[in-house]
Amino acid sequence: MTPRDRFLKVFPKAIADETASVFVGAGVSIGAGYPSWKALLHEIAEELGISSADVSDLAALAQWSRRTDVLQVIRKEIADLKPVPLPLEILARLPIRHFWTTNYDRLIERAFEAISRPIEPISCAHDLAIRVRPGAARLFKMHGSIERLSDLVISTDDYELYRNSRGAFLPMLQAHLTTMSMLFIGLSFTDPNVRHVLSFIRKNFTANPPEHFAIVCRPHCSEFDSVSEFNSKQIQHKLWSADLIRYGLKVIEIDTYDEVPKLLQNVERLVAASRVWVSGSWPAEDQNTQKISTVAYAVGKALADADFALVTGSGLTVMPNTVGGFLQTLQRKGTWDLQRRLLVRPFPQPVNGGEPDRAQWSALRAEMARISGAIVLIGGAKNQDGQIIDADGVEEELNAAKSVGAFLLPIGSTGGTAKSVCERLIGSYLVSDGNQAVRPNDAELKMLMNTDDPSEITSLVIKLLKKSRNGIERL
Repeated sequence: MTPRDRFLKVFPKAIADETASVFVGAGVSIGAGYPSWKALLHEIAEELGISSADVSDLAALAQWSRRTDVLQVIRKEIADLKPVPLPLEILARLPIRHFWTTNYDRLIERAFEAISRPIEPISCAHDLAIRVRPGAARLFKMHGSIERLSDLVISTDDYELYRNSRGAFLPMLQAHLTTMSMLFIGLSFTDPNVRHVLSFIRKNFTANPPEHFAIVCRPHCSEFDSVSEFNSKQIQHKLWSADLIRYGLKVIEIDTYDEVPKLLQNVERLVAASRVWVSGSWPAEDQNTQKISTVAYAVGKALADADFALVTGSGLTVMPNTVGGFLQTLQRKGTWDLQRRLLVRPFPQPVNGGEPDRAQWSALRAEMARISGAIVLIGGAKNQDGQIIDADGVEEELNAAKSVGAFLLPIGSTGGTAKSVCERLIGSYLVSDGNQAVRPNDAELKMLMNTDDPSEITSLVIKLLKKSRNGIERL
C-alpha cells in the first residue's frame, strides 16, 4: 500500500473517531503569499553584510541581528491579510478539533471565522489555562502569533530557552503525537521551526513511533538558478523524505501544492461516507403515518447497528422516529457517543405567523449535504388545504445532496417525494454501478418501490449504503 493509499485509509477514520490533528507548516503560508523564513530575513542579512543564502541556521541569523529589527520586518511582511488558501478552508470544515502550527500569521483563524466556526488560538503558555469555549477547536501556535510580536520565537536564544518560556506546550504536543494521527502539511526542511518539532518527536519516540503523515512537495528545476543546484536539492529532498520515516511520518509526495486541495477533498468525502442524511416528512393526521413512523424507526436502528452516523434536520414523523430508533440502538450497544454519531440541524421555525428564513434553511441543507455521503428519503409529504401533496422541502434536500455527488436512496414504497424520486431515477442517466455510483440500479429501485416490510427495507438500505461507502473508499 502506497503512503497516499494508507493516508486515505487511516486519516479519514481518525477524523471520524475524533483522533486526528493537523500541523500546519510554513509551506501553507508561503502558498498564500507570505514570505518564506529565508526571504523574511533577507533584508536583515543584507544589513549584517552577509547573504541569507549562505546561512543554514536562520535562527542564528535572527540572533545576530537586533530583535526589534527582526520583529519590524515580520510585522511589515505578515500583518497583511492574504487570501485564505483552499486547503485551510477544507480543513476548517472537517470535524478536527486540534491544530498545531509554527506560523505567525492568522490564516487558520480566518479560515474558521469565514464559516463562523469557533476556534481558540493558544499563542503563549498562559493561554493553556483558559477554558475552551464549548464546541471550539484549539489552535496551538507553538512559536507565537503576529498579534503578540514580543512573544515570537525567532532566534537561537528563543529555541534554546523554549522549555523555560513555552514548556507547557510540550506535554500537550507529546500527548497528541501519542494518541492521535497527525497530518503535517506545508512541511519544509529549511524551516528551523519544523526541525525543532521533529527533534521533539524523535526524542520521545525512539522506537515504534505513532503513525503520522506528511504531505511534501518535490523540488522543481524552475525553482533553482542552475541544474547542479536543482540536482543537489533533489538529493537532499530524497534523503530528508526517507529520514522522516524515523519520526513515524509516512510521506505523501506531490508535484505541486495545487494537488493538496483535491487530496483533502477526497478526505472530506471519505469522512462523509460514514454519515447518512435521512430526509422526509409526513402529516401526523394522515392514515399512512404509522407506516412511515415504523419504517423511519427501523431505518434509524439499522443505521446505528451498521456503525453509520446519522445526519438529520427537522420534519414531522420521520425525524423523531429515525432519531428514536437510532438512539435506542446506541444505548443498547453501549456506544453512547452522540457527539460523533448524531448530527442534527433543525430548521428555525417562524413565530407569530412570520415567514421562515429560506436562506438559512438553504444553508442548513447545503451543510447537511456536504457532510453526508448518502441521503435516504422516507416519505416526503405535507398537508396543504386538506390535501396530502409531495413536500417541496424534501425535494430541495434531494437536490442539495445530488449537487455534491451523494448517493441517492429513496424508499419509494413510503410514498410522497420518495416515490416520485424513485420513479424518476429508474432509467435515469445517473451512474448506478461501480465505484462512481450515485444511485441504486433499476432493479434495486424497483425493490424499494414494492417492498413494504420494514425489515426487508432496512436490509436493502444498509446493503446499498455499505456498497456506496466501499465505492467511495476505493476511489
